[in-house]
Amino acid sequence: MSRILVVDDAPEVRRVVRRLLEGASFEIETAGTAAEALSCLDSRPVDLILLDLQLPDQSGTELCRDLRRRGCDVPIVMLTAYDSALDRARGLSCGADDYMGKPFNGEELVARVRAQLRRTAMEAVRVERHLRQQWELIHEGMQLAQAAQQPFARCSDAGLSTAVRYFPIGRVGGDFYLFQRLDERRSVLLIGDAMGHGVGSSLVMASTLALLAQLVREFDSPAQVLERANHLLTPDLKGLALFVSAFCGIWDRAAGAFRYSSAGHESPLWVRRNHCGPGRRHQLLSTPGIVLGASPWGGYSEDVILPQPGDRLFFYTDGFTQAVPVEDRPLLFRRLYRLLLETLDHPLEQQAEELLDLLRCSGDGPLFLRDDLTFLVAEVP
Repeated sequence: MSRILVVDDAPEVRRVVRRLLEGASFEIETAGTAAEALSCLDSRPVDLILLDLQLPDQSGTELCRDLRRRGCDVPIVMLTAYDSALDRARGLSCGADDYMGKPFNGEELVARVRAQLRRTAMEAVRVERHLRQQWELIHEGMQLAQAAQQPFARCSDAGLSTAVRYFPIGRVGGDFYLFQRLDERRSVLLIGDAMGHGVGSSLVMASTLALLAQLVREFDSPAQVLERANHLLTPDLKGLALFVSAFCGIWDRAAGAFRYSSAGHESPLWVRRNHCGPGRRHQLLSTPGIVLGASPWGGYSEDVILPQPGDRLFFYTDGFTQAVPVEDRPLLFRRLYRLLLETLDHPLEQQAEELLDLLRCSGDGPLFLRDDLTFLVAEVP
């Protein structure tokens, strides 16, 4: 059942619209202010927004523009009592998909809502087809025909044992990862997150991964890979006000070295099985570097670690932290560090499930994803 958010400061309008759309088998959420609308969207995603032009705390056009800046790509239909050509132009120019004047005809409102949702569904099908073609091209070029059918499946032929969990919040997601051999001694690990979720971020994700998969064959340095990717992606992404966080690591089996560089991505964790020296047994793998697409002059640095047999590496996207409320995140990380240490002897798949259980137990209720969630645990042989 599609969920629709009705944002209007008039209680009678909210009641009428709720009755009309619930009668058409839609699930309805309502808000009387822009602040209430943002709170509702933060707590649970919707499939379409009906937005009044005049709100007490912010105009509908400003809210619409803010939502688009945040990466919200669901259809937005503007509602207003001032059905002038200028009002329509303002509403559509700020990112709205359709426009209806008040008073509106109930049948027309339902029809327009269904048309927008149908258009979104058709676009999702088109994007899924495009993504499938992208995956085939990527993996054909890297001789990964088997992985093409399940691009987010477990990878175990890259010199490290791994367990992966991937949960998009829609039919298509914006997270990506790739973990495969480059040659007889080197393997690459890529993980990233295109801003937002849904159709738009999925297209950006596919293009970014295709480019990174090509560049890791051309450059031996993770920092050079990200620098070149940023230079090539920025003209397109900046024009769309989009960006991508990414982490690139190259594992050299012969040298026992893992070189890495980050483009504004969440810092992975290195957990050492046997550590007798000073400092903690876990270490964040972080390097300075801006997200891809923010500026063509972004610089990237890289670092190297020498993990020992039995050490584990934990990679994740920001959906992992966003799965719990902001105030619970410091506690989540403390529990994460402890869990990774306490479960080092557990099989990787079991540890991955225990990490999911950690998320489920860190909130007040059932696990609710606010963003695509991807994480990967790897063990050094």
